[in-house]
Amino acid sequence: MANSTLPEALGLMARGLWQDLGLTLLLTFATLSALRSLPRGRNAARATRLFTCLASTVMLWSLINIVAVRMLGSPVTADWLAFSDIERAGTVPNALRRLLGLREALLALAALTVLLGGARVLSRHPGKRAIAGALMAAYALITIWGLALSDGPAPVSRGRLVNPVIAFLGSFGDDGGLVGLSELGAGTLRTQMPFGPATPLARPPIPEKPLRNVILFALESVPARQAQGWEGTHPVTPNLAASLDHALAFDRAYAHVPASNYFLVSAFGALIPELSTDLMTASRPGLDLTTLPEVLGAAGLRTAYFESADTRFQDAETFLNAEGFGVVRDYRDWDCAGGIYEVESVTDRFLTTSNDLCTVREVERWIAQEPDQPFFLAMRTGMTHYPYFPGAEPQVYVEDQTHNDYLNALRVGDQALGTLMDYLDRSELSAQTLVIVLGDHGEAFGEHGTYVHAAAVHEENIRIPLALINPQLFSGQRSDLLVGMMDVAPTITDLLGIVAPASWQGRSVFAQERQDGVFFYAPWNGFQVGYREGDRKYIFNGNTGEEQLFDLQADPDEQHNLAPDNPALAAAARDKLGDAIAAQNAYTDRLLSAGAVAPRAPARADEIVLEVSGTRYQSAPRAWITLDGAHVAVIEVTDAPSNAERDARQDEIDRALMTFRLPVSAPPCPRQIGVYFLNDEWAGDGKSGDTDLLVRSVQFAGRSYYFNSFTLLTEGAGKNAGEYFRMSRSGEFRVELALDKACLSAGLAQP
Repeated sequence: MANSTLPEALGLMARGLWQDLGLTLLLTFATLSALRSLPRGRNAARATRLFTCLASTVMLWSLINIVAVRMLGSPVTADWLAFSDIERAGTVPNALRRLLGLREALLALAALTVLLGGARVLSRHPGKRAIAGALMAAYALITIWGLALSDGPAPVSRGRLVNPVIAFLGSFGDDGGLVGLSELGAGTLRTQMPFGPATPLARPPIPEKPLRNVILFALESVPARQAQGWEGTHPVTPNLAASLDHALAFDRAYAHVPASNYFLVSAFGALIPELSTDLMTASRPGLDLTTLPEVLGAAGLRTAYFESADTRFQDAETFLNAEGFGVVRDYRDWDCAGGIYEVESVTDRFLTTSNDLCTVREVERWIAQEPDQPFFLAMRTGMTHYPYFPGAEPQVYVEDQTHNDYLNALRVGDQALGTLMDYLDRSELSAQTLVIVLGDHGEAFGEHGTYVHAAAVHEENIRIPLALINPQLFSGQRSDLLVGMMDVAPTITDLLGIVAPASWQGRSVFAQERQDGVFFYAPWNGFQVGYREGDRKYIFNGNTGEEQLFDLQADPDEQHNLAPDNPALAAAARDKLGDAIAAQNAYTDRLLSAGAVAPRAPARADEIVLEVSGTRYQSAPRAWITLDGAHVAVIEVTDAPSNAERDARQDEIDRALMTFRLPVSAPPCPRQIGVYFLNDEWAGDGKSGDTDLLVRSVQFAGRSYYFNSFTLLTEGAGKNAGEYFRMSRSGEFRVELALDKACLSAGLAQP
């Protein structure tokens, strides 16, 4: 709230204080009533002492709560006491005692002095009745104001606003934090997205030489903000920037899903993938789509797909072969003097990648085999996929090593594009070849607390560079038309004069009846779904019920959420999103019914499995695990190597990896797993000795979640460390669980 206006700050203060002041009024009036009903003397003195004890306890509890919220993100609840295992000196009391150091003790002493001393001074003041009445009136007004604001969306976590005493008392017998959901209300079945019309984009003139060839060049994990010619400030894509002189570039192009192989379905199948955590072609292998390579192959073009990485990832190889590509090749099909970057990773065994310059040489060889035959080929780079392979002679662009590796990898991918464009010029193919360059999705570097690409749908995750390149058709035009990945295939067929299949969901960018909106989702870090219409962007998290509303014209970096201050606008946006989801579900349901493929049976959700290691200083790392806020278990990494005398080696940490299987009774639509690291211990600057928690994976209901699906809630408490997520300070990270469509729709219907 650093940039809040004075009314916003006062409103937030009222929301944070109304329960505190209401409780104060309740205690005060209860004590006054008791004093008036009791005879003067010993009983009245006892009532006064009881009030003093209660007031002091509430104040001290509130001070302890500051530490609890800082450590775990919420007030102390009955669940915390249940997990704390007090009879064995549990971890939460220990952690609180350790964190309540000299500063906190002095603050508590000062608060008690002000409370008791102020009361004594006030009792002797001649105008004490008037002062007390004014205070009570102010308390009452703030309580009423805060109560009136309490039902609206909160600009900060509600756990940071609730009174700790009320939170604790209310936690007995609650639902463990699960949001109560009801089914989405029945409405008119929509077949189109509910977006307004877009201004038509002028169609280019008919070229003197007809287009014969198409190349789709996909830059892996490249958002618009990293590419020169869009928002990129580092000199890593000069070839792409130069090619824009003969291009139509789009400034508002979006991936529908920020994930690598969902791109294949959108770009080649001309559709938004099914709202699911499963790639529809992988979970439904019998699904038969009508794809761009099939359409172009039927029109006489030979077809091929080249990828620097491994097409076995998510069984993309099967999809590509089944959906019309005559040739499908990846790094396994060629030798590469420039380097094959081999990776053995817990998160994915298919991350091995060829140098992109080797891939483009294979593309040139394939074109040269039949140079007179028209062709459609797609190539996707690989070096910019995490963990980022910088290639030879990396340059220094930024201080952060990971980001610098990424920028160098992007530089190599851009060199591959430049090599391909030079080849087309030398072979006199440029005039009759339409080249589409785009990012397959975005990539985050901590802009909104997430990294890599699949964890969110902010601009860095989904807004991509998109350019149609051909010297006959374009001469440096730019467009602000809202374009989705599903529009790529029908745009290609439109420019080639081929009728697009009626089953395609996308529309050509030159179609006269386009909508000014785009729909997107990411179901791996909370089921996040949203849309952009014009300059307005709305995001809804089905796991938490949180909503975000942005004006991208005024706030392109999405720093000011308008939803808390504009409930009417947020409600309208939420209704429109509900209509968009209904339209999307209607489309994919028809598509899947036509394929006559049964959905995958749901996996059992009766245990949480964690792979955890760590280091120990004075004690082994411990963590509290919750499911939707309810206590599951406390784990202790007893095998963690000691680093009290020297730093623990990586091989020692790997050997200490422990697997915890925690039985759970999951509620309907489980949404979150919380991991709270509780006993950070550090020997100090320049000394060996640090208790850290290293989490390799969290598994639940048949899915595995890794660091790119973790949301750190305690700033500075942890970060990615190779194959682990390292918690180096006491704090919390959260795993947003996969939701199905029914749970998402029910959450969206929640008022």
